[in-house]
Amino acid sequence: MWTTIFVSGISLGSFYVLVALGFALIFGVTRNFNLAHGELIVLAGYSAYWLWKAWAFPFVLTFPFAILVILLVCMGLQRLFSRLRDPIELNSIVLSFGVAILIQNSLLFCFSGNYRLIRIPILSQGFRIPGFYVSYGQLTLFFLSLIILGILYVLMYRTYLGKALRATIQDKDAAALAGINVAAMGTLAFCIGALLIGLAGPLYGCIHYLYPTTGHEATLVAITITIFAGVGRLGGIILAGWILGLAESFTVVLCGASWREMVSAVLLLTLLAFRPHGILGKGE
Repeated sequence: MWTTIFVSGISLGSFYVLVALGFALIFGVTRNFNLAHGELIVLAGYSAYWLWKAWAFPFVLTFPFAILVILLVCMGLQRLFSRLRDPIELNSIVLSFGVAILIQNSLLFCFSGNYRLIRIPILSQGFRIPGFYVSYGQLTLFFLSLIILGILYVLMYRTYLGKALRATIQDKDAAALAGINVAAMGTLAFCIGALLIGLAGPLYGCIHYLYPTTGHEATLVAITITIFAGVGRLGGIILAGWILGLAESFTVVLCGASWREMVSAVLLLTLLAFRPHGILGKGE
């Protein structure tokens, strides 16, 4: 039983990695604290659901559409965020909170208050290894997160754009003095973030019932993992995601499903109290 719980936790943590990557990158580069991040994931999920349900598109083909929708929305958000003045973090919280409410009510208007789910039978199928069961959905989440992290690693550490992004994350003013176009890096971060959100949204619609007002759960997960890893520590996000996924899986088994959301909240408060710069982060 414990092995099955462990596998489930790693799978859940891999999905959490996908959820948090876009938030961490956008916040690291632009310092925009986007409270509407979870709503964007839900919007991507609904976009995939609409194409899959109404037009009978294969599930795989819903990803490009979801990415396109989120890319357009993120470009609009980036224009709004770029007009903010100091303190950017506080002002972005207020602005994104309003955007989150707007997205929630728009989804309620378009899709009503019914729960939706993208049912892909093959993802619930799997195979049994002595001692535990592995579904194809769990394998998909695990390997997809590793592939995306590998691509991001190459981008961030093997290309000029990646070095410019990391320099902007570490010190925006110094990066500007070094000749880096900080505004362009912010736009690039939003584009990559939109791509990551567009990938996470349809998967969210497969493993979680879609409802217009459930985005705050994904936002809380993204914030917790980002703080856990430390701002700018993209390499620590996979460790933080797996730890959170394992903690939730074991908590559900030992204490019940009603305690699942409490794990993220308790972990977030603990980190803010004792390690505000994250386990891998360093103080300024």
